[in-house]
Amino acid sequence: DLSSLADGTTVIFEGTTTWGYSEWKGPLLDIQGKKITVKGAEGSILNGDGARWWDGKGGNGGKTKPKFFSAHKLTDSTITGITIKNPPVQVVSINGCDGLTITDMTIDASDGDKD
Repeated sequence: DLSSLADGTTVIFEGTTTWGYSEWKGPLLDIQGKKITVKGAEGSILNGDGARWWDGKGGNGGKTKPKFFSAHKLTDSTITGITIKNPPVQVVSINGCDGLTITDMTIDASDGDKD
């Protein structure tokens, strides 16, 4: 939970970041604040390991699946170089932001596309 970051904080994801399993609405990653910089180091992956939740019943049926990434109430902030792999369900929610720039974001949910 990165929803209470101090103004001007820089967050750098390195290597592979994973989360524990729980059936809930999420988000797995929640970032809020002013003048926040979020970066993915080269080769870094935010791995939601969605297969643990994928049950063939979509986002509204079966297991309760957590949304992956919430970017709410970000002001004058940047998100760059983030690679997201296998989110459980909805990948990114953006709401209530002012001056948010997102660049070089890669989303790969191809492991869930087996049909």
